[in-house]
Amino acid sequence: MGSTAVHVRFEGLSGNFLARKWRVPNHTAPFKPFPTSLTSIVVPRSRSLFINRTGDKRRVELTLDEAKTWGIEDQADQELIFAKAQCADRSNRFCLRMLLNAEHSTSDVRSNTFQVYLRLVKDAKFHATHLADFEGLIVPLHYGIITQWAGTSWRELAFTRLNTEANRIVVCRAFEGLHDHGIDHGGLFTLRDFRHAIIDVDAPGLTDADRLNGKAPCYIVDFSNAQADHHCARKLPILPYATFPWYPQVGCIELTDALVMLDLVKCPDARTAASEALAWHAEYSKRYPELTNSDVMIAQRARLYPDMPPLYDAVLVSFESDDLYARAIITRSDEEKAEAEAGVDGSLPDSVTRSQPR
Repeated sequence: MGSTAVHVRFEGLSGNFLARKWRVPNHTAPFKPFPTSLTSIVVPRSRSLFINRTGDKRRVELTLDEAKTWGIEDQADQELIFAKAQCADRSNRFCLRMLLNAEHSTSDVRSNTFQVYLRLVKDAKFHATHLADFEGLIVPLHYGIITQWAGTSWRELAFTRLNTEANRIVVCRAFEGLHDHGIDHGGLFTLRDFRHAIIDVDAPGLTDADRLNGKAPCYIVDFSNAQADHHCARKLPILPYATFPWYPQVGCIELTDALVMLDLVKCPDARTAASEALAWHAEYSKRYPELTNSDVMIAQRARLYPDMPPLYDAVLVSFESDDLYARAIITRSDEEKAEAEAGVDGSLPDSVTRSQPR
């Protein structure tokens, strides 16, 4: 059993704070326990306190003195302050989502700061109820108000040299993975909403080439508007296209938004035309009506886009013959098979794996 409380120290402040496990109001589903050996975490003095600023939602750094005033005055379009923390040996990094001056900021249910609190509660409930099996893979590990530190948002990376096609595909794959699990994020309406897509470009062991070529892990955050009963009807993988496929062709509103806003349309070097992929999807689905759409999408990606990274790196795909519409043989990893055979709660369908998309 992991720890239920940890000491938090802010460099530059005297004394420690005690962070206890958070109980969500009117909710009983458990959160992941803190690591057993974890007793304290430290928030460094610099480059550790942030907020997504009003308007464009770009990340900005705060001082401790600036952070202390959060919630005292109600502001429209308010965002949480979050802190990057680490344990003493730096083996684990954490994100502290900070509801400061809580007695005041949550006292008026009509206030903007109270809405921030409600979003935090909704996100926590959704994680505990629907996302526990995917934590650490396409969503961060979630301990309640503290989560795994997931990295830098796409809203920031889009303005850097890391805005590469490979990394845009990584973000789209994370959303595709959620949709295969029945999760519609419900929060992609403008480019600023891609602050919910986080890439850990500082993950241990990454080279600069890895960061440019889509090898860093990607996580999706903020499920306060998410739905868990999504039956994704997409017919196209979210990859670069020379044309401009729209919702009727893609088959899913949220993934169409991701395709367009991440600039994966009108790409002159796209390998397979959307029309060809749509025709393949229709014919393959007709030939094998017993397959789920996620099975069809995995087979489509392997057959028509073999040079692109697979959606799931631990799913092996082969075909019974060289025929364009030959039946795909989709094999999960040994670990996933063992969990499914053992009846582990939350084990996924044969076409889906817990592996982080790569």
